[in-house]
Amino acid sequence: MLRAIAEDVWAYERDLRLPVGYLPSRATVVRRADGGIVIHSPLAFDDDAAQAIDALGEVRAIVAPSRLHHLFVKAATERWPRASVLGAPGLEKKLSGLRFTPLPRSGVAPELGDDLGVRLVEGVPYITEHVFLHARSRTLIVTDLLFNVHEVRSFGMKVFLWLGGAWKKTAQDHVWRVLMRDRAAAARSVADVLAWDFERVVVAHGDVVEGDAKDEGDAKDRAQRALAWIGGGATPLLPAR
Repeated sequence: MLRAIAEDVWAYERDLRLPVGYLPSRATVVRRADGGIVIHSPLAFDDDAAQAIDALGEVRAIVAPSRLHHLFVKAATERWPRASVLGAPGLEKKLSGLRFTPLPRSGVAPELGDDLGVRLVEGVPYITEHVFLHARSRTLIVTDLLFNVHEVRSFGMKVFLWLGGAWKKTAQDHVWRVLMRDRAAAARSVADVLAWDFERVVVAHGDVVEGDAKDEGDAKDRAQRALAWIGGGATPLLPAR
């Protein structure tokens, strides 16, 4: 039910049904250094999936990393009522009746442990996405900041992704350009993220981004190219190497 991605990082994958079709989606499960489990962007877990997660360790934290990735958080808290809940600021109305701790703008959160760094992608208040670095495995974890979808099972979803510029490549959907309100702030955020030491990107939608045989570069190179438009005329996305 779970797929190992890196040391102490697993994925639970299933298609999410949307009005335009089925979107490949992923919840990421991370084991903290102390053995506790963090569930990032939960999906609808069945009993088998929940048992597989429980076999890894005690679920200590459940994360709703953006204003768009929250649909299954309440169900997850019902399965793991002792877990801390962290969410993007602004989710109060969407998660009414559920108490959660707002994710920090940057740094670490005690509920997540010292091995998961956090950075808010600023300047896009409708999304308010927080991205995470699992330093021990050099794994960057994002939701919608990047897509890497190469296969879908519905024609409508293929058209939707193609129109958004996020079909069959590591890319950012064009909706970010529409929703962005402060490009300079977003550029500073992305520069901080790209300065992290990572060798793979676990996206919520599509294949995990790693070096491949197509000579597209490593995960950081591909992320940098996909996000380069944000830094145009603003702070450079990466310091000179």
